[in-house]
Amino acid sequence: MLKLVKAHVWKYKSIDDSTPVAIADDVTVLVGKNESGKTAFLEALHKALPLGGERYNYVADYPRKDVVRYRQQHEAGSHHRVVQLTFRIGDELADKINAEVFGGAAIIAAGSTLTRDSTMANTHTIGFDLDETAALAALQRTLGDLEHKDEVFSGAASLADVLTRIEDFDLAADSKLATFAALWRERSIENNFREPVSGHIWKNYLYLAMPKFLYFDDYKLLEGKINLPTLQQREAANQLNEADETAQGLLQLAGTTLQELMSDDGYETAKVKLEAIGLNITQKVFDFWKQNQDLDVEFDLKTDSKDVVPFNSGVNLYVRIKNRRHGVTLPFNQRSKGFIWFFSFLVWFDAVKSRAATEDALILLLDEPGLNLHALAQADFLTYIRTLSGQHQIIYTTHSPFMVDSASLDDVRVVEDRVKDGTTITRDLAGSSDDSVFPLQAALGYSIAQNLFIANKNILIEGPADLILLQHMGGLLEASGKHGLGDAILVPVGGLDKLATFVALLGSNKLKLVVLHDRAGSPNQKLQDLVRQKLIERKRVLDFSMFLESAPAEADIEDLLPPDAYIAAFNQTYAKELNGVTLTAAALGAQPRMIERINHWLKTKNITLLKDGGFNHYRVAQAVLPALTTATLKPDELTRFERLFSKIGEVL
Repeated sequence: MLKLVKAHVWKYKSIDDSTPVAIADDVTVLVGKNESGKTAFLEALHKALPLGGERYNYVADYPRKDVVRYRQQHEAGSHHRVVQLTFRIGDELADKINAEVFGGAAIIAAGSTLTRDSTMANTHTIGFDLDETAALAALQRTLGDLEHKDEVFSGAASLADVLTRIEDFDLAADSKLATFAALWRERSIENNFREPVSGHIWKNYLYLAMPKFLYFDDYKLLEGKINLPTLQQREAANQLNEADETAQGLLQLAGTTLQELMSDDGYETAKVKLEAIGLNITQKVFDFWKQNQDLDVEFDLKTDSKDVVPFNSGVNLYVRIKNRRHGVTLPFNQRSKGFIWFFSFLVWFDAVKSRAATEDALILLLDEPGLNLHALAQADFLTYIRTLSGQHQIIYTTHSPFMVDSASLDDVRVVEDRVKDGTTITRDLAGSSDDSVFPLQAALGYSIAQNLFIANKNILIEGPADLILLQHMGGLLEASGKHGLGDAILVPVGGLDKLATFVALLGSNKLKLVVLHDRAGSPNQKLQDLVRQKLIERKRVLDFSMFLESAPAEADIEDLLPPDAYIAAFNQTYAKELNGVTLTAAALGAQPRMIERINHWLKTKNITLLKDGGFNHYRVAQAVLPALTTATLKPDELTRFERLFSKIGEVL
């Protein structure tokens, strides 16, 4: 078996030089913006080794800015190389060649490669390195102790030299040495290779194992109404379009033929046949489509003289989808775009795979698969792709984060259309633009978000400063044998405004949630609405003011800390920026919250630490941690946090 391990494209549409693109053994994902050249790359590969009759056309395919200059060169017979494909020879194939050609000698090493170059004129050349000296020695050993064997092989530079020497002996035609020479001479003529051994290996082993590319895009979508006579005419004239091929695939998947459907077998026979086809298709499609399992595929045959051309003449095959939940059927083309795409792909792939008469030598090229699928349906399709990749390599393009497996980011290649270089493809994520890698960032962010909520107990907090202070104080209390975080995890959500959104999204997962937030005046209206809607119990919505002795109307986590320790940490953190000015407790105003008191002081001193005002709470929180120990904290200061963690444990 041959595996594609590298592809390189030159001078194809927007591509001047794609750079060598490493291809994964299973799934390779091309990520990039619209118009970045993803489709051009797939097209170039497809035409290099198509299952069908697609070919390069320099007028349409050569970069438009250079086509006039290239035309004269092309017509003079100097054809530009478009694609180089590099394949790895698998262990099983290498063993087969070694056993059948070289008597078991390990001449073809497992993992060795060959290249196949394709030009704009649709000509191809093979690059295959063979150790001729080792190959000759192996062939010599297969001849045993024949007379003249050592003589003809001694000092020979190639098998061609050996054959000439054998023929010069004028041996009897039935002698083993003459038979050996005749066999390899015939192979040399048949294969038209300069070296007969390389030619024989290519024609009888490597060529037969060479995979073909299958390309799928939205042009192959199945139509919901098919005029059978018209389809039969195009089939007879060998003028099938891409939608016709998918229609043929539908019939093949259903286990019927065009001729069988058009035969006049009477109503009952036709009805039984159509119902059997519908059941067959339903079972195959809905093994994979998990978004709505209450659907059935139904077929009908009839004529309709009032329809438009060509459906007003002859029998039409109608594809309809029945929704068992609502008891209605709709034409196939009135279903969701996502369902139409998914259905069409399964039909197309199953049919093409059967027509190709192979299970192994196919590489699937999918252009923006599942673009209209819901995020969960894209995840289902991603699972289906992984299943297919057990038999076929797959290369697909996307800009959807839900079509990127965050566990396999090494299989992702970034496609960019650069001003001077044209389309380039790289696996170097660090050197790619923010726009290009955005789907990867989104996929990774989604994965991180999913992994955050693996615990049964989650404490939603506003930011990272809350996180490190609560972790520190929880650990301090637990070390003293008191109540801390326990098995709950802290989840910073990025601010009070986002807390309500997180509660609404995560509450449906049946996770145990506690909200712990800053309080600024009146209760947060969004959180109150969630309580009223019973998305979270009121007892699970906590704020820091609850754990201060005076129960102020406003409080942040910083107000639970010793004021002197926090002020010292602030001065330490911003010593350079304050330029000799020192914050003191006496200089603070009367606001109830420490954060707001410091912000007010900064304004009165006309000190700007952040562009938007205020200061970095996280940096100060880091600086204050060393001052928060059981030796330095007063009993009432420790008690505040002990009450906080006890309350969380009580309501979780």
